[in-house]
Amino acid sequence: MIECKLREFYEFATVIPSLKGKKRCGFYSSSIFPISDYGRRKWVVVTHIEVDHKKYLSEGLSESQICQLCIDFLNQPPSRKKYAKKKPKPPYGNLQIYKAKFKEDENGKFIEAEIVTDQRKNKNFWREGPKHKRKIRLPSQLRSK
Repeated sequence: MIECKLREFYEFATVIPSLKGKKRCGFYSSSIFPISDYGRRKWVVVTHIEVDHKKYLSEGLSESQICQLCIDFLNQPPSRKKYAKKKPKPPYGNLQIYKAKFKEDENGKFIEAEIVTDQRKNKNFWREGPKHKRKIRLPSQLRSK
């Protein structure tokens, strides 16, 4: 696993950079994706994962391996508190990588990622996932396997 974290940003930071307020780690995408059970059991979150990807690329890992190792780290639940009865859950839900781009800006290196989660509403992300009552029919070339 690669130790990483999600970058926090303001809700409308990309549109209005001067707007301040509460920060969260990403936002639910309102686009429709060719994912089975999308809008019913799975939702897509757009986020930035802070990780020094150039270091791991030079060590011989591929981009997909780096993304998967970061997702494995983010899927770890926090440690169990003393005398706790319930098993802790991961803070962002069960994550899977959908799409990722490696980028760098003045704040450092990061992965711009679209991540699939199993939680429709999560306090760490802006908005909520779109809800679809019926199964969405996609053209055969867009269906995921």
